[in-house]
Amino acid sequence: MRIVAVAAAFFAALYFALDLNKLHALYYGFDNGIFLQSLAHVARDGSAFNWAEGKTHWFVHDSWLLLVLVPFVKIYPYQETLIAAQVLLIAGSSVALFAFARRVGVERSAAICLALAYLIAPAVQGFAYNDFSESHFEALLIFLLAIAVAKRSLVWTLIVAQLLLGVKEDLALFLIWFGIAGAIWYDRRIGSAVAVLALANALAYQWFLFSAGQHASIPLYSLGVHHLPQDVAFVVEMLAPFAFAPLLLGWRILLALPLLAELVLAEQTGFPLARAGTHYTEAFVALLAIGAALAMLGRPVLARWALGGSILMALFFNTTVLHFGRHLYVVDDVAYHAARNLIQDQRRAFFTAEEQGAWSVASGDTNARIEGFGKPLRFQKPAWNTK
Repeated sequence: MRIVAVAAAFFAALYFALDLNKLHALYYGFDNGIFLQSLAHVARDGSAFNWAEGKTHWFVHDSWLLLVLVPFVKIYPYQETLIAAQVLLIAGSSVALFAFARRVGVERSAAICLALAYLIAPAVQGFAYNDFSESHFEALLIFLLAIAVAKRSLVWTLIVAQLLLGVKEDLALFLIWFGIAGAIWYDRRIGSAVAVLALANALAYQWFLFSAGQHASIPLYSLGVHHLPQDVAFVVEMLAPFAFAPLLLGWRILLALPLLAELVLAEQTGFPLARAGTHYTEAFVALLAIGAALAMLGRPVLARWALGGSILMALFFNTTVLHFGRHLYVVDDVAYHAARNLIQDQRRAFFTAEEQGAWSVASGDTNARIEGFGKPLRFQKPAWNTK
């Protein structure tokens, strides 16, 4: 546990520093501003309103678990608060993965290698480097839920499942799916209870939206895969840091298909969802890590292969600035501090879509407005600095 904890602390410190560089260069997007301004509004008047979405965030997603961040945002209403939460959640999930692996009987050295492989994987590094999202809670809670289920603790399973259901509404569908599967093949009482709890949450959120005259954000899906070569490459990229161990589970790997289908069958998103490092993939990666742990039972050599494979993937396919030929952003401290000072004054300010980086810095000011959310940008910033 100590090795994994030290690695997690190093990971969190490293990406906090890298994210601060990105923040001072005004490279964060709409999402960081949406979440900070929503939480700042909750701290101020309880509304969770933000100017990008033009309404309370609770009408967009069932993400009430974000309320745990409100006390911290109230004390320090700046992006650094969200960045700290982001890197701690992602780093902490590796410790929970280690604990799960040990709980199900994976050898200590193999469990350490698995947790380190998870941290080093390009996708997980991408989660720490990309914009803030409520999805950053997913991996930690999924691993904790797996521990509770492995212990066959009904009470703790339902507690953690309820917390997970507060991350996003689509998780209710996945927990219904896995609850039914668990009731059939693992523990009827626990599986059934999880499925019923998830269904109750889904219905409650729909009632909440209906009573407020709103409707759920339901993306469009088709039966066609629109980016087949890239999606196949994505699956390979997700499996490689785990030495393809989940494939040894046989037919049970098919239980992950609904999560994969959500990524590859989505239409009209403006960009493919199945890409390493995007927050849409966090639950899928966590599920693969659980599958890898189960496949490593009695096969500790797989964990060493996973660690080696993860290092190789990070060296050549990393999704962050930590890659050959990429450099830190050039910071713009004048613009950063000008935007940041708005939070202290809480005065009205207006930003265009191209100024989303500055708006995200200023979004702790509940009067800082922005227009153009969801529309194509005229000027796209590069994902990283190559000069």
